[in-house]
Amino acid sequence: MDNAVAYWSQLLAVVRLNRCWVRVAWRDGDTTDLGNWGMSLGIPVDGYLEGPDGPWPLGNVEWVDVSMSYLKGGLAGLPLQIVNDRKGEILSGLRATQLDWELRDTTWLIERQFSEEEPVQLARIVNPFFAVRL
Repeated sequence: MDNAVAYWSQLLAVVRLNRCWVRVAWRDGDTTDLGNWGMSLGIPVDGYLEGPDGPWPLGNVEWVDVSMSYLKGGLAGLPLQIVNDRKGEILSGLRATQLDWELRDTTWLIERQFSEEEPVQLARIVNPFFAVRL
């Protein structure tokens, strides 16, 4: 196991334990693309991090966002709502790692789910192995 896999494995454990919503930002050429929110994050093969939008070489991943919120409802006629009761557990999990992260306030927009952006907090985990530079 190399250092990059060990680093990201810490985040995978926190995400799995808390069933977190995540999104990945990656560099593709001259631009940074910000992926969609979803609940999948993994290392399918050495050298790649896979999020809701597919796998990316670890050297292209700039950061991963982990939402402090999750979605509830949307089935059997229940309204879809954002719930904010896992922040303590997620932050405790992140503090127990050696990940480089910071807490940020932002908005969440999940197409076909919300008609407008909703405020949320997230932890942004930066990639110390980011290799693609301008």
